[in-house]
Amino acid sequence: MPANFLSAIDQSMLPVALLTIGSDLGDLTWIAWVMSGYLVAGTVATPIYGKLSDLHGRRRMLLWAIGLAALGSLICSIAVSMPMLVAARVLQGLGSGAVFALAQAAVADVVSGPERARFQAYFSGVFATSALVAPVMGGLLTQYLSWRAIFWVNLPIAAFAWWCIWKTLAPHTPSAGPRVPIDWMGAAWLTAGLGLGLIALTRVGQGAGWLGSSTLILAGASALLLAGWVRRKPAKAQPIVPLSLFRNGTVAGCCAITACTFFVLTGCSVLLPLAMQTVGEARTDQVAFRLIALTLAVPVGAFTGGQIMLRTRRLRELSAVGSLLSCGALAGLAIFMPKAGPWLAALMIPLGLGIGITLPIMTVLAQMAVEPRQTGITTATVSFFRSLGSVIGIAVLTSLVLSAAAGTVITQADPAILLTAFTWAFGLASLSALLAALMALRLPLPASLLEPLRR
Repeated sequence: MPANFLSAIDQSMLPVALLTIGSDLGDLTWIAWVMSGYLVAGTVATPIYGKLSDLHGRRRMLLWAIGLAALGSLICSIAVSMPMLVAARVLQGLGSGAVFALAQAAVADVVSGPERARFQAYFSGVFATSALVAPVMGGLLTQYLSWRAIFWVNLPIAAFAWWCIWKTLAPHTPSAGPRVPIDWMGAAWLTAGLGLGLIALTRVGQGAGWLGSSTLILAGASALLLAGWVRRKPAKAQPIVPLSLFRNGTVAGCCAITACTFFVLTGCSVLLPLAMQTVGEARTDQVAFRLIALTLAVPVGAFTGGQIMLRTRRLRELSAVGSLLSCGALAGLAIFMPKAGPWLAALMIPLGLGIGITLPIMTVLAQMAVEPRQTGITTATVSFFRSLGSVIGIAVLTSLVLSAAAGTVITQADPAILLTAFTWAFGLASLSALLAALMALRLPLPASLLEPLRR
């Protein structure tokens, strides 16, 4: 849990301080990459950590990841320029970004089958709590101490998480297996291809055009590198991400559903505050109050879904119900958002509950569908698609709204045009949730889950 909290606050505390940081370091042009660099680095590193944890044990890789995150935090705290801060955030992301997936894989080593849902619900609760508490912490630290204190706080938390893993995880982690050669050249191709693709999507989310020259160049280079990685067949080394993993229908389906779910969650977490302030004309304090309903509903949904999963083992149906709840709530936002006012929380609650119900199920199903020796890379792959869905959601949904602003500051754009853009954005998010529900109903169940159901 301390490791997960560290990973969560690294993402949640910083946004409130970005303007202060940019002003203090004298460069506002790099602000977007303070967050994007962290996200891209963590996303591309996750599959590598997952594979290495299968070969060398969760404990060793978790300790390494936490240490790298702490080093990145330390360098961030002494940064004297925005490029230095962005570079340190990339280093921090290379460590912290993989902690969540490795912790989930560690749980799979010691807890069997659907019982893992209870722990996945705890993880979701930690992330939701950090999303609620961390921005307040970041604002207070920035206001009364310094923005550098945001990174100082990470150091004792990282030390405590490191100590907990060192003391408690060792008896339960599989011992390091034989030294098997890894296709590091293929890993480089995969990392470069994913990195360039994510950078292209991130730039679109920041306002760059889909057909802009830089976007097309980055996307084309990404496609070539990923195509080369797919065609690469090393003779004596094993790939970081075996393509055979995606021939497993359960794993492939879980990855797709996770991407759709986080397309909704992350995209809406960005759009909702904008919509409430621009179209709904809500004050900042009103926005914060209304978002509490969504923030609290996610862990409640995860915990409730975990309990139902343990009792019924109807994971496929439960996931579909969660996605349909989100679909209905998003459709309501598309239709009623400008008129909802204070009653917006009534739509936030089913949205959060639906997302929360779906979150722990996909990881558990994917882990149950593979052999124990593939638990780490499978969990990391699902986690990668979570990040991929987040990046695509931000890029697609925010580009719809930014295009409506027609190059002006969004707060100065025509409210009627913005309303149409938000309607389309929430409608598209609703379709993503509906697609997740349909895929969940057709998801192949692993044999380890089907046998108890037959009995």
